Parts: sequence; C-alpha cells; structure tokens
Amino acid sequence: MRPRSALRESQLRIYREAIDHPARLIVLKMSGGKTAAMLTAIRDMLDSFTIRKVLVIAPKLVAKSGWPAEIREWRHTHVLSYAVCVGSEAERRAALEQDVEITIVNKDVLPWLAKHLGTVKNWPWDCVIVDESSMFKAGKKRTTRARVKGKDGTVRVRKGGNMTRFGVLTTARKKISRIYLLTGTPAPNGVEDLWGQIYLLDQGERLGQSLTAFHQRWFDKNRYTHQITVKPGAEEEIMSRVQDVMISLPAEKATEDPIYIPVKVTLPEKVMKEYRDFERSLVSKPYDVEAVSKGVLANKLLQFSNGSMYREDGSVAAVHNEKLDALDEIIEQAAGDPILVFYSFKFDLEAIRKRHPRAVVLNECDDAVDLWNAGKIPILLAHPASCAHGLNMQYGGHIAVWFGLTWSLELYQQANARLPRPGQKHLVAIYQIIAEGTYDEVALEVLGRKGVTQDAVIRSTLSHFNLA
Repeated sequence: MRPRSALRESQLRIYREAIDHPARLIVLKMSGGKTAAMLTAIRDMLDSFTIRKVLVIAPKLVAKSGWPAEIREWRHTHVLSYAVCVGSEAERRAALEQDVEITIVNKDVLPWLAKHLGTVKNWPWDCVIVDESSMFKAGKKRTTRARVKGKDGTVRVRKGGNMTRFGVLTTARKKISRIYLLTGTPAPNGVEDLWGQIYLLDQGERLGQSLTAFHQRWFDKNRYTHQITVKPGAEEEIMSRVQDVMISLPAEKATEDPIYIPVKVTLPEKVMKEYRDFERSLVSKPYDVEAVSKGVLANKLLQFSNGSMYREDGSVAAVHNEKLDALDEIIEQAAGDPILVFYSFKFDLEAIRKRHPRAVVLNECDDAVDLWNAGKIPILLAHPASCAHGLNMQYGGHIAVWFGLTWSLELYQQANARLPRPGQKHLVAIYQIIAEGTYDEVALEVLGRKGVTQDAVIRSTLSHFNLA
C-alpha cells in the first residue's frame, strides 16, 4: 500500500479544497489522482465527524473496480468500509443493507435508488461525490415522455416521465451537506454544459433556477433548428459567476513510469460455463471451435476472453461484447481526450471500428503518427507490433488501453513506452481490460514481472490452466 506522503501537490490541493469547502466542482485531467485525493479528504472528514456517510456516483466500471481498488491502494484509506451497489437488484439491495461509511453506485442506479428509498426522508448520505460530473450536464429532472397503458390496453404518451439521475440528486440535495463534482472536462460542448453541474452545488444561486431561464439569459436560440449559441460576453459572465465554486488544476508533468489501471469485466454466467467447458475439453461446441493442441488452446482462450474466436476455416465466432462495452465506458470517461488502443486480433479491430467509425488504424494511415501528435486523432488503433519500437507518440495523448494482451513481453513493454516519453505533459494512464476468471488475469500478472521472458509467460500461463 502507498503512504499518504506519496500524494502529489495537485492531489493535496484537491484535498484542501474538499476540507475547506462544502461544495466544489473540481477539474483535473483523467488519471490525475482525483480519487485518492478525495478518499483522503473523506477519511479525515469522517474522523472529525464532519460527515457521517458518503455516496460515490461513478461510471459503472469505475464504481465496480476503480474506487474499491483505490481504497485498498493507500495505507490511510484501506480502513474505510465500503459497499459497491452495482449489478443485479439483489446485489444492490444487499449492498444497501450493509452499514458502511462509503456506498459506491454507478450513475444508472440512481433512479432505482430513489424508488428503493421511497422518500427523501430515508436518504442517509450527507456527503456525495460525483465522479465524472459531465454526465449531469443535461440538467433534466425527469424524462420528457412516459408511456402509459390504459385499462383498455391502449398506450398513450404524456409529458413528464421517470425521474432522472439529475432529478434524484436535486430532490435529495437538501439532505446533502457536502457535495463534490469531479471531472476532466466540465463543459465538453461549451458553457451550456455547466448549468446542471453548478445547480447541484448551489441550487440555482449562480446560474438560475431552471435550464430554460439559463438559456434565455445567456444564449440565443435558432427558432428553426433549436440550436443555441452564446450571446456576446455571456461566456465571460458565466465563468465569473462560477469561479468561486469551481477549481481547475493544471496537469502535473508526467512521472517516469506510467500508472497501470486494470479494468475488470465479468463475463455472463453462460459464457463463463462455455469458457470452462472449452478449457477442459479443447472443444467449443456452441461456437464450432476446436483447439488441436494445448498450445493452440492457450491462444484460443485469449481470443475467447476478448470476445470472439477464429474457426478452422478462418471465419469468426462472436462470443460476447463485454470488453467492447468496457472500452466504450473508458472512451466516455476520457471525455474527448485522445486514446491509443492496442488490439490483438483482426476481429478485435473490426469490432472496435464498427462501434467507433471515427477511429484511425495506425498502419493504414501513412501520417498517422503526425496526426496523432497534432491532436487530430481522437481514437488511434494499433497492433503492438506496429508501434512497439521507435515511435514518439507522447504529444498526442496520455491514455492507452489494452483491449487484449499480447504473448510478447517485448511488444508489451515497448508499446507501453510510447506515451510516457520526454515531452509528455500529463501523467500517462495505461488501462488493461481484463475478463475476470480467464487467461487474462494470469497473463497480466506474469507480464508485470520485471525480467520475465516470453517463454516464461507462456509456461506460467499453460501451467495455471494445467495445459503444460
């Protein structure tokens, strides 16, 4: 576990802001250390009885693995009790029944949470932390339409619908004494994205009591296209009104080594049974795939973990989309920051491109590196072998994602060295999407050992699965 003394200056600044103020919008680039800083503040505020219970709202994967991992990472925070309210309804109910200091939920759970509590009087959390607050930028308390089925069986559409996650928080706001919004990009589409977030902090004091009033005061709206544009001087006025509750921290210079962030996904129960059957028998009947040897099986299991497998005739058997969903969430969380994605197989590449047509493939574009370094490529897809050596890519982004791992330790290490190089202005974060309970976990562990050879990676993996 890391000591409290390892907190960087920017993290200490976030800590001080949280301790000294009951409401803040904190802006720091992705992987800048916001989570550890806030957990430190939580620990001290709990110890001083400033707060009693904390609700953390985050994207699903961040809620499920990011915050728990960070709690366990530090000596001064690992004592904090927490429950993860994510998953099936039974799992969510079980999490809420635990008497813990921190409850962690994903953003989509909020409407269910409100129904489960029944009334705002039952709201137990006096401190709320919203991780990636731009997801509240819409500022709508209810969905615009609801379908109502009458006694005669007919379905009508009426105005007003279910309570949104923004509506849940605005309703509970009077029970919340401290609230902190964390984001890398508070206004990805411009200052019009600020109203909902600032309203959660001050309940309309700075930017108005409603989104309509906010638009009418500071924006012009095209009567035909309904597109809104900022009035002259409005942006400066808006920012002057919110600067006392909003702090934006400059990114710190990159450390020598990047940080590695495993993102674990859980395969559906049916898929895991198919995985185990294939692992045991070397034959996958549901997908018409056979491993002719134990060595081939190890590679097939890697394919299975990624989401597809090659059949003997070269066709592709689609298995699951869990890693694609995880990649979508990482991209959403990055909020526009460029991302370098390492893929393993051609079917990975095709699946990612299908979901993200704007992505550029490194070896299909002659000037891809120059465009990347110029900030003109939002998502760059690369096979590790195509960018492992000699490419300076530190100017185009600071986030890399391993969609699937490689057998080669050399390629793994070299690919990881593309972004954390002299000239990099941000802390580099390398995400590894890992399918729980599969070959991915062992491969990642072995690849992380310094000095291990490629043969050792293969031997260790085969041994783990009793394939050697």
